[in-house]
Amino acid sequence: MQDTPQKGMSRRNLLAGIGAGAGLGGLLTASAAQAALLPQPAAAENFDVVVIGTGMAGCAAALEAASQGARVAVVEKSAESRAGGNSLLAGGYFAMPRTDAQADRDAYLEDFIKKGLGRGNREIYELMTANARADVAWLAANGIEFLPEAEMPPYRVAAALVAPGAYMGMPRMMKNLRQTIAGKGAVFFYDTKARQLVMNERGAVAGVRCVGNNGVVDYAAHAVVVAAGGYGGNTQILEAYSDPNAGAMMVRGVPWATGDGLTMAQAAGAGLKGMGGLGALHVAAVDELETAAGNPFAALPHGLAVNREGRRFIDESRGYVAHGKAVLGQPGQRSTLIFDEKVKALPGPASALATFQRLGIRTYEADTLEELAAAVGIPAEALVETVRAFNEAVEGEAAPGANPPKAGLALRIDTPKFYAFHPLAPGITLTFGGIMIDARARVLEPDGRVIPGLFAAGEGAGAVFFDDYVGGGSLTNCLVMGRVAGREATAT
Repeated sequence: MQDTPQKGMSRRNLLAGIGAGAGLGGLLTASAAQAALLPQPAAAENFDVVVIGTGMAGCAAALEAASQGARVAVVEKSAESRAGGNSLLAGGYFAMPRTDAQADRDAYLEDFIKKGLGRGNREIYELMTANARADVAWLAANGIEFLPEAEMPPYRVAAALVAPGAYMGMPRMMKNLRQTIAGKGAVFFYDTKARQLVMNERGAVAGVRCVGNNGVVDYAAHAVVVAAGGYGGNTQILEAYSDPNAGAMMVRGVPWATGDGLTMAQAAGAGLKGMGGLGALHVAAVDELETAAGNPFAALPHGLAVNREGRRFIDESRGYVAHGKAVLGQPGQRSTLIFDEKVKALPGPASALATFQRLGIRTYEADTLEELAAAVGIPAEALVETVRAFNEAVEGEAAPGANPPKAGLALRIDTPKFYAFHPLAPGITLTFGGIMIDARARVLEPDGRVIPGLFAAGEGAGAVFFDDYVGGGSLTNCLVMGRVAGREATAT
């Protein structure tokens, strides 16, 4: 279809001026690639909705629009074999209220607000609260298989995990979703990079100018959904907005998440929000080689995290993102997660250990703490003293007198064997800042004005989270807001 485009774009013009000189290139250091305008193709192919990106948000938007009868084009800059964005590497957890009861919805909302230090996007949290369970059921009705729901302590949420298990189900799920979407008449264009949004004479977005295997091509539409992901693979943006050293961190997500959607949207007048400092990054301390699945997040709240000196440095019950960011300030930026036989028997740690073993990632075990310390290269005397002091501080389910205190899930580490995930190094999973949107996923200018015909969802829109989020929240945001974007774009 890309070889034989239809006519219909002669009256649509690319937004010049602001598109040529502004955008992230204007905020940072302009480059010729960002400033140059692409030539206008002779013709274009017409659709009702164009979706940019094939991750969870893009697929949710495309499936919703196609299910409502819209003629949908999905543009993906990667080859089909790499489609799916960061969703492809996700664990596969969707965080939902435990039930539809108001008390469980209230608890879910409160946990997300607290996790984001009160600075997350409450409006989108409320949409997630209201729609997460129904939208997961919608995925199931479209052929996606989930394991039985499970709770995710210390948070008051339920998790729907894509079958057959953590880090195993998402590649199959994303492939199945694309097949379902195509079965409803949508057309996928792979190896096709969206470069510029096309505006009509009324100032509305009316399509996307792309570069594919056959050169420059336009896809005209009544509405465009930007679901191109975040900017974790763009060192220029990371170092300018997050931290001068952020570009040196491992990238756990796909390296081609480079902020393309943000650049295009801002060139069309969109505001950007929530990109400043480490609060805009999801950082997790993970295995250095298996950076995606090598994340013992389900075990972390129950164990003890120690640095190279054998000392604790974080309340582990705060979760794996707080832990990952804390590791940045530790000697050598490395952490070791210690636990014992009774912790190993808990569902979360057991699942994490099974994932590491299935992937062939080395874990450590020993009959004594001294032997474990020797195996992982930590001073034995320091580790033994750290564990002893912590055990003495445990009171019920907390350890308020520990250094640092542990607010919940405090279990004495005293039952052989002893185990360790080691070493764990910080890496960027995804980014939190992005395109300003409202509750209808409509893209906003910095002053709050709506840009007609332009919608956004997913990692690169919101900005939804700040500093951290409840596990499974990112996929839920992508699902809920992607579906909202698809529905609103179809109604345009």
